[in-house]
Amino acid sequence: MVSNLASNNPTAGKFRSKRQEKLALKNAQSNKSFVNQTAFRTAERAYRTRIPPPDFTNVIDFANLERNTQENLDRMVKVELKHDLAALSPLFGESKGNEAKVGYTLKDFPGVVIIPRAFSPDAQKDIIKSCLRNHAKHPNLSNLDAHYEVPDDGIWSLHEKVFKGELSEDDPSCVVPLKANKDDDEDIGAYSNTPKDSHLAELPPSQLIRRLRWITCGYQYNWLEKKYALDKRFPFPEDISDIAISVAKAIEGVGHIEADGSGYVNRYEGDKYKPEAGVINYYQLKDSLMAHVDKSEINMDAPLISFSLGQSCIYLLGGATRDVPPVAIYLRSGDMMAMCGPCRAAFHGVPRILEGTLPDHLKPNPEDPDWDIYADFVNEARINVNIRQVF
Repeated sequence: MVSNLASNNPTAGKFRSKRQEKLALKNAQSNKSFVNQTAFRTAERAYRTRIPPPDFTNVIDFANLERNTQENLDRMVKVELKHDLAALSPLFGESKGNEAKVGYTLKDFPGVVIIPRAFSPDAQKDIIKSCLRNHAKHPNLSNLDAHYEVPDDGIWSLHEKVFKGELSEDDPSCVVPLKANKDDDEDIGAYSNTPKDSHLAELPPSQLIRRLRWITCGYQYNWLEKKYALDKRFPFPEDISDIAISVAKAIEGVGHIEADGSGYVNRYEGDKYKPEAGVINYYQLKDSLMAHVDKSEINMDAPLISFSLGQSCIYLLGGATRDVPPVAIYLRSGDMMAMCGPCRAAFHGVPRILEGTLPDHLKPNPEDPDWDIYADFVNEARINVNIRQVF
């Protein structure tokens, strides 16, 4: 006799356990209640599911062109950058030679520019160190500031001392206390989208660093008023600024125009680009970023520039509404993306971090023991840096 579960589940028998089979059936039944969801939401749900695993066949892969479907190959356009990034700044590492000025755009998503492997392996390591050691501390605000008395040197400094055996996590100096009365700190609350949590606890640095989700630099964003605060601006990191300006110069004049006149070419002058606000996101493996549009900048003509480090992700790029079916793109460590022109008003998001995709050059290296603590972090994380010109 066939069970009701098996008879109503076309995927019965394809899982290693009854639990997985039940979860798959539950997901399938749940999906039926979302028949009116938007195209973007449908894609988010598809890539976030774990049982059964998503179908990655249609994900665009700029780093491995031979792995793409013909449909995706037809929508890709190879473009030539105006400059070799490595020639503009040493922060990109060694030049890629013949591939140094190669980028890509998409015919049906005009304004996006992807530069695969923009950073050399050693350059990626340097930037990861900077994002954790130099930028995740005061004066930059983080999500942890809303709940914890974060020391001026940040959580990473304590974590590093414990990791190296210079301090014990039992040492009183390792304790990062909770704020006594968070409600009194209206200033921090306005600049943090971190929800209140009544179950927070004091944690050792090794655990608290895993709760770091973002830091903001430059102009601070007021989440209550949904706008940048003109009177709250911190110094913008020089290394990230140098990277962003170099990218703005390299993508000037880059784009594609179809025979019917559709498409877009970025005409924003790189010399005029001013990095004024930025966010460094620290994604853990189960984190995601839902569909949104970055539209608080006064200057929407200037490109939004971002780059990825650590684990790979699935990035969804849509259109002016959530009803436009998004395209899925692999973003890997060292990849650069610029959103220009019409792409600045497009919905986008990150539904999934891809576990087990850390490149070999970011893994622990016996010849570089100082890298171990950073390798340990990015083994379970993706770092994304995005930069905007506000005015």
